Amino acid sequence: MSPKKPIRTKPKPGADDSLPSVPDTTPDIPAGQRIYISRPGADDIPDQPAGPSTQPPDSLPPTLEIIDLPTDTHIHHTSSEPPIGSYFLAPRLVNRLSLPDLVTGLRTAGAYTYVDLVDGGTVQIGKDAQNRYRARLPNEPSPSGPLLERVEGTLQWRPVVAGHTGAATSQLIVTHLPRPDDGLAPPPAKRPHMTQEAEAPGEAETQSSASGSGRPHTESGAPSASRGAAPNAPWSDWGIPSQHASAEDIAIAGIRYKTVPRGSADHPIVYIKNPSHMIYDYGTLNRILRIDNAQQPRGAIQVPPANHWQIDPTLPFPESMTQSVNASFPELSFTSLQNVAKRQFRLANGSRLANCAGLTLLRQAFNDWKTGARNPRAELIDPLLMLQTIPLTGHATHRKIELPPADSEGGLRRLDFDPGLFRQEWRYFMPSQSANDLKRFTAGLLTRNGYTVFEPSTTTSFAALAFQRTGHDYLFFLSLRRIKGRHIHLESRNDPRGQISLVDQIGAQAAQAVERAYATNRIVWLRGGPQTLANEPETFVIIRDNHPRI
Repeated sequence: MSPKKPIRTKPKPGADDSLPSVPDTTPDIPAGQRIYISRPGADDIPDQPAGPSTQPPDSLPPTLEIIDLPTDTHIHHTSSEPPIGSYFLAPRLVNRLSLPDLVTGLRTAGAYTYVDLVDGGTVQIGKDAQNRYRARLPNEPSPSGPLLERVEGTLQWRPVVAGHTGAATSQLIVTHLPRPDDGLAPPPAKRPHMTQEAEAPGEAETQSSASGSGRPHTESGAPSASRGAAPNAPWSDWGIPSQHASAEDIAIAGIRYKTVPRGSADHPIVYIKNPSHMIYDYGTLNRILRIDNAQQPRGAIQVPPANHWQIDPTLPFPESMTQSVNASFPELSFTSLQNVAKRQFRLANGSRLANCAGLTLLRQAFNDWKTGARNPRAELIDPLLMLQTIPLTGHATHRKIELPPADSEGGLRRLDFDPGLFRQEWRYFMPSQSANDLKRFTAGLLTRNGYTVFEPSTTTSFAALAFQRTGHDYLFFLSLRRIKGRHIHLESRNDPRGQISLVDQIGAQAAQAVERAYATNRIVWLRGGPQTLANEPETFVIIRDNHPRI
C-alpha cells in the first residue's frame, strides 16, 4: 500500500530567501479525512404535527457532520453558554441600583439595565438580535447569557426553561466510519438509553456478566459506571481512584465515592458527592441547586442483610433552598427569603458547612412544610422561631427597640414582608389609622403565609394578635403599631394603655390560649407593623423581643 500524500504542499525551501519564513507546524491532513457541512435532507426531518409550522424550512439549523476522525478521538460534551451564576453582580454594586420598576421589575444605573432573580442574585441584561432579554457581562457588546423572563405577578426574573424558547440550535454529529483499508470492524450497536435514573435491581449486574467485560474506567483510573449507577445517572462519573481514597469514603459495587462529612457517627444516611465539590456552605449548595441541581449530593443507605450501600436516585432537594422557603412563605421580601434560608441551613447543620445529619434535617423540614407534619425541631420550620431576640433599651419611662437594617449581616433579626406582593391590601388598609384595620390587615397577611389567627378583639385602643402554625405547639403574641423610623417606642409602665386586660387586647379565646402557652413556656413575644423610612421602600416588619405582656 502506497503511503498517503498530504493534500496541502509545504513551500519549497529557497523559494524566496529574501522573505522571513515561519516554520509550518500544522499537522498533515490525510486525504481520507473529510469534513462535510450540510443541511438535513427530507428524510432526516422528523414528522411534524398537522397545522401551521412555527418555523420555515429554510430557517432549520445546519447539521455539522465530521467523518473519518481517528478512532481514538475523545469526544466531550460542552456547553457554550456559561451558567447564570457567572453573571451575578457584586453585592456592593447592587446597593447602588435604583429600586425595581413596579411594573417590569427592571432596575437601572445610567444606560444599563439589571434585574433581580427569583433565586437570588442580580444580573445585567440586554436584548439579543431576536429582541429577547439575556444576561449580559459588563464587557459584552451584545448579551450572550441565558434567556431571562419575568415571573408573573412579581418583580423578579428567572432563566427561561430549556426547550421553551422556540429558538433553533445547531447540531454537531461526530461519526467514526472505518475506511475499507483500515481493517476495523463496524462499531457495535449502542445500548438503548435508560428512562430512569437508576437501573432496575440486578439489571446492570446481569448485563455485565453477559458481556464478560470489565467495568469501564475514565482516564484518571476512576470507574465511570457501576451496578449502583446507571450510565446516564449524574453520579456515574463521581467515582474516585483508590489513591485518593479516605476513611470517610464508601464503596458501592466496587466504586469508591467521596461523602459529605457525617456530622453524627450513628446517622444512618450518608451523602455521596461530586469529587470536584470541596465543601458545601450555604452559598455553594444553593447555587448548585439553582444552576444544576442534578449535581447535588445524593443519599445512600445500607440495605440489610448484607448491609451493602445503595444510592437513592431521588433528588434530596427538588428546588433551591430559597424556592422552598418561598413556597411556604410567599410574601416574604427577597432579602428575608435569603436570610431565612441561610439561618435554616445554619441551624440544621450546627455550623456554616453542611453535614449528612444537617442535610437530612433540611429535607425533612421542607417535606413537613408540604405535608403539614409535626417536626421535632420546630425552629427549622418557622421563621418566627428562627428570629434572634432584640433587647429593649432605655429606662422605665422611655423604652425602645432599635430595628436593624433589613439587609444586615449576623443572623436573622427581623422578618420583612414585601408590600409589592400584596399591593391591593396595602393600599386599602395603610391610609387608615384604625387599630381594627391594622389587625384585620395583619391577620390576612399571616393567614396567607400559613398561620392560623385567633379572632381579633374589637377594642380600638390596642392592636395585638395571637396566632399559631401547624407543625409545632408554640403560640405567638404580636403587638402591632405603625413604625416611623428605625425605632419602636414602647409605652411606659405607668401608661394607662398598658393596663388593658388580656381579653380586651386579643379576645377571650385567644387570651385562654395565651395563658396556657405562658404556663408551659411555649409562647413567643413579637412586635411589628408597617415601617416607613425616608428614601426607602415601605415594608411590614416583625421582630422578637421576648418581653412578656402578661
